[in-house]
Amino acid sequence: MNNIPENTINCLIVEDEPLSQEILESYIENCPELKIAGICKDALQANQILNSERIDLIFLDINMPILNGIDWLKTLDEVPEVIFTTAYPEHAVEGFNLNALDYLLKPFSFDRFLKAVNKFQPIKKRQITISSEPSDSEKTIMLKSGKKTYPVKLSEINYIESDGDYLKVQLTDWHIIIHDTLKNFISKLGNSGFFRIHRSYIINVKKIEYIEGNQVCIAAKMIPIAASYREGLQQAIEKEQ
Repeated sequence: MNNIPENTINCLIVEDEPLSQEILESYIENCPELKIAGICKDALQANQILNSERIDLIFLDINMPILNGIDWLKTLDEVPEVIFTTAYPEHAVEGFNLNALDYLLKPFSFDRFLKAVNKFQPIKKRQITISSEPSDSEKTIMLKSGKKTYPVKLSEINYIESDGDYLKVQLTDWHIIIHDTLKNFISKLGNSGFFRIHRSYIINVKKIEYIEGNQVCIAAKMIPIAASYREGLQQAIEKEQ
């Protein structure tokens, strides 16, 4: 079993549609309080993950092969908190009868996703948002590169680019190469106006110069926007206005 910080909300995605999986991944990755502990496409795989990982919150599709989500949930002795995700509204009543936190009807926006997640008791008192507090942009983090450690204000970061086991943190006039992953790094940023738009990029939303097609321009660099992150990015931009 993985060692997971107690203040991290461990999430399991149980979803057989690849695009729906990808959208949930993108939404979760942009919430520092949440961590993806497992992704699977049916109830049998979900059982294996529940037996090996600490799971706090399940995003559960209903119409799945082998066993549907509602019937699978009824087989569990101990049930983590559940948010149903489905394209079929007729299952809503039965879902809530199983004490589900919420029922997300596909397709759902990032804002609607956050509303559901904020019903999870451990985070009710610290609501997750995609907007930043004014002081967050002045927060300083320490970045270690080789034998040197640099204090960097979040407001100085344009974007972060992944390259294997390393990250390029692009600042206003220079960059720092650090040994880290995007998933880990985004947890350091908090709700400070940063948003993951691609498997290889996190951007500072305030630094966007313009959007053209499926790319954003920041400091003369064109950065790709993955389709599953596009709607969430639009909402993040609107929150920053």
